[in-house]
Amino acid sequence: MKICEKCIIPETFPGADFQDGVCSFCRAQDGQALINDKVLGEDKLKEKLDGFKGQGKYDCSVPISGGKDSSYVLYYLVKRLKLKPLALYFDNGFIAKAAKENVKKICDQLGVNLVIGQATKYRRRQAEEALQMARYLGRLVKVCGNCENNLRSFVINESVKRGIPAMVWGSTRFEDKAENFFKPENEGLSKSYGSLGSVLSKIKAAFNLLGKGKIINKPKVLRHGVKFMYYLVRDNIASKTPVGLKKFNPFLEVSFTNKGAEAVAFFDYIKYEPYEHIATLEREIGWQAPTGKEARMDCKLHALVNEQHLKDTGITGDGFTLSVLVRNGLISREEALVKEEAVKKDLKEECEEVKKELGS
Repeated sequence: MKICEKCIIPETFPGADFQDGVCSFCRAQDGQALINDKVLGEDKLKEKLDGFKGQGKYDCSVPISGGKDSSYVLYYLVKRLKLKPLALYFDNGFIAKAAKENVKKICDQLGVNLVIGQATKYRRRQAEEALQMARYLGRLVKVCGNCENNLRSFVINESVKRGIPAMVWGSTRFEDKAENFFKPENEGLSKSYGSLGSVLSKIKAAFNLLGKGKIINKPKVLRHGVKFMYYLVRDNIASKTPVGLKKFNPFLEVSFTNKGAEAVAFFDYIKYEPYEHIATLEREIGWQAPTGKEARMDCKLHALVNEQHLKDTGITGDGFTLSVLVRNGLISREEALVKEEAVKKDLKEECEEVKKELGS
């Protein structure tokens, strides 16, 4: 299998279109500004967040998962900007042990107060139904379920309840899906989530599922799909999703618009240098991650996503993110190849452990 000479995208990746050993992603990057070239800078971030200071007990809230990005956001706000944030941690029921330890460690080290939210019982049932659909379709579907909505709802509700005016998020364009990198003008998933177009794409994807797999299995897929959506709605109700009657929409995506607290995207302002950030966290806080798996180590369900991405494209989801980092000069191609192999090494075993945990 050929691999791009500039990044680590394989020739099997849909739309990669190799020419002279170089993939379409790398060719599209030529002449385009690097993602990090567009950041607004620390002064603008400080100006933005200073405008919220003094409005309550906390200057802002920070959703934290124990992964590298949210951990660095919290570290930066406390150590560099001297702010007083509240850390908000949502336990979806599948958080890796190392991530939980990181959350406690970083909050203790920084003297930051921590509030922990727990998933409803419907969150696990979504994952169970997703694996049942996968069983009959022969491929993974939406195992992450309502997790993004859960996280957003928890952070919005806690921020508003406590009178916190701003929520500082560590999401980045570096983890967007492939289609966003074929269209450089696209704002990316972090900005489009909750838009009408994004919701409609979810509805289209759900109907497309019925066109896949064996005809004899389609009634079973439909049955588990309906149960999956039922648990989504029950989850929205139980978790007090702040969207009014829209909580009854199983295809809901919770936006940040008019929620009573403003969302601030940290990496719109600060240059994204993940491996420098990791080094800082390891040195200053004792942050830890399995070697080679720093890209995404917080949720155990992510192994299932990586496995399906590998089957579909010849590279894991983490590997795709690594290829984006290579094209943006944040990691060498050789380092990325080593990390991709580290992700793949234990992937089958990790997936089996999760499936066993879910009774599948």
